[in-house]
Amino acid sequence: MTLHARSVAMAAGATEANFDEVVDRLVAGGDIKVWKAREIIAGLDGQDVNDPANASATSTPKTDVVGHGEATGDFGYGKIIVLGEHSVVYGRHAIAAPIPLNVRAEVRPQASDIDLLIPRWGVEMRFSEPEGKISSLHESISLIAERLGVADRGMRIDVFPRVPRANGLGASAALAVAVIRAMARAFDIQISDREISNLAYDVEKIAHGTPSGIDNTLATFGRPILFRKDNPQARAEIRDLATPKPIPVVIGLSGVATLTAQTVGNVRAAWQKNPARYEAIFDQIDGLALAGVDALARGDIAELGDLMNIDHGLLNALQVSSWEIEELVEIARSNGALGAKLTGGGGGGAMIAVAERDRVEGVAAAMRAAGYNSFITEIRS
Repeated sequence: MTLHARSVAMAAGATEANFDEVVDRLVAGGDIKVWKAREIIAGLDGQDVNDPANASATSTPKTDVVGHGEATGDFGYGKIIVLGEHSVVYGRHAIAAPIPLNVRAEVRPQASDIDLLIPRWGVEMRFSEPEGKISSLHESISLIAERLGVADRGMRIDVFPRVPRANGLGASAALAVAVIRAMARAFDIQISDREISNLAYDVEKIAHGTPSGIDNTLATFGRPILFRKDNPQARAEIRDLATPKPIPVVIGLSGVATLTAQTVGNVRAAWQKNPARYEAIFDQIDGLALAGVDALARGDIAELGDLMNIDHGLLNALQVSSWEIEELVEIARSNGALGAKLTGGGGGGAMIAVAERDRVEGVAAAMRAAGYNSFITEIRS
């Protein structure tokens, strides 16, 4: 179905800017005809349909300004880690905040089979059909259906992601939360947010091996938090954070897909060889995260930026950066950012920068000029 929709969109004259949106709507509506595609294109004419979820190193660089409007439907939030990557896996604190990009899901019961469609990712999967190798996505959706007690029910799952995939922005957790919520709604299953987060955490184990628990928490609750989990068997310590004024953030995308499980595994291997050395680094990152709580509480962007710069140096010591991320960090700092660092697992993916409001567009524009995609958002209570 997705491949057919792509062919129809192309035949109808969809452009690079609106192609994915046209495909999404064709698949969602089920009426995959050229006339329908043209109708959708006409409706989109004059609208800004660029979406960071489709960003890649080969697409035309652009900046989106995305605000924290109320999301509707069954969705999961994307996220940034402001301070505390990797050390959070070892029981230290991390500051994380939602970004106003989400993954939305719709589930409709049907007579038989479980069908999964994610047009923007080119996914069209029927679970009853054997795969040569069971994918993590297949395994994840199957786990959700099993835990909710509907693995034997027929359903069509449509997923509409706006979080860039494999960029360290929490796309897999956001997808899990969105599907859990949509599946529960479709089959009238009562489930609390805490239960959603816990199930999404188990799904994250499939994708990431040893997740910290921070992605599923942000994807579910969608608010800035201080997070710490020092025991895999214990409930995480979660503290809501507040800032007196929104803090502008530029997110830069390296264009390099990253697997969090790989970078987490690399850090773990290094830690096992020399625990004392790496524990000392984790302690320093922990101190920066705790100092960041105070900076946020005061709305002190300059102090937060200093902490981010130091944190990035320590993440470099853990060898989780990449040359694309380093270039983006340098571009940001050279164009007025008060602080810049990688965010998420590293190895590519995304970085973040904070700057005064009158400088953020300049930072984002400099990233675009260098061939990267960027978008502007903010941290707010």
